[in-house]
Order: sequence, then C-alpha cells, then structure tokens
Amino acid sequence: MNKIAIMLAASTSLLLASCGQGDILYADNAVVNLSPVEGNPSAGYMDLHGGRMDVDLVSVISDDVLRMEMHETTEKDGMMTMAQLKSIPVPAGKTVKLEPGGKHLMIWGVGEGSKKRGLLTMTLIYSNDDRIEINAVVKNAGDPAPVAE
Repeated sequence: MNKIAIMLAASTSLLLASCGQGDILYADNAVVNLSPVEGNPSAGYMDLHGGRMDVDLVSVISDDVLRMEMHETTEKDGMMTMAQLKSIPVPAGKTVKLEPGGKHLMIWGVGEGSKKRGLLTMTLIYSNDDRIEINAVVKNAGDPAPVAE
C-alpha cells in the first residue's frame, strides 16, 4: 500500500510541476488612467495572458463605473481613428497588451470609492465562460507609473 501512495504522490508532484503560467488564462498590470477632464472617459490598460486554448475577451464589467467598452486605436492614411471592439482575441500561451495607441478600455464614470481606494475592481468575461476578477490601479493624470511588484 505504501508503494501505491508514494507513486500517487510522485505522479501528482510531476503533474503540478508541468503546469506553467502558460497554462493559465489570467490578466495583470491593470491600470486606469483617469481623464483630466470631468465627464470625458478614462482609459484602461492591462496584459491578457492566454491559457491552454484560444479565447476571446468578450466583455469587461465593473460595479463602480457607468459604462466600459473595448476599443482599438489604428492609423489609416496618416489619420488616427478609434473603433469599438466586440471582442479581443487572446491566443493560447500568448500575451495581448491593452496599451495606449492600440487596444484599450474606455471607461465612463469611475466611482468615487474606486478613486479614493486607488483600485477599480473589474471582471473580465471570456468566450469560454471564464470570468476573471482583477484590480486595476487608478491613477490621476500626471501620477507616476505604478511600481512593478
């Protein structure tokens, strides 16, 4: 019986050791840059890390905002344009950056509670029905960049 228990423990350890971060769908480095102009939308950025299969980010929600949309800034014929996105593909094992000048979140009406806490809790909703909660650092215009942990 001891041999079976040892073999099971060894198998479990090997299985867990083989699971790397590339196997897990997650997001990090989330920041919300508050608009310096009252009433204008704020911008949200983060890194989306793909898991074992291709998925799409289909929505981002928060209880402490009026509205949140996914957008992309592109250049065409020397003109910068911005369009709303229905989804953002997140390929398996890859990182997709939501960043200035590219894909990002437009956020209207960030609540005072989140502003005071310096954190906005968001839920990322994916095409595979995963829902991931993440806290974004809330920054006022001109604040220094957050320190990497």
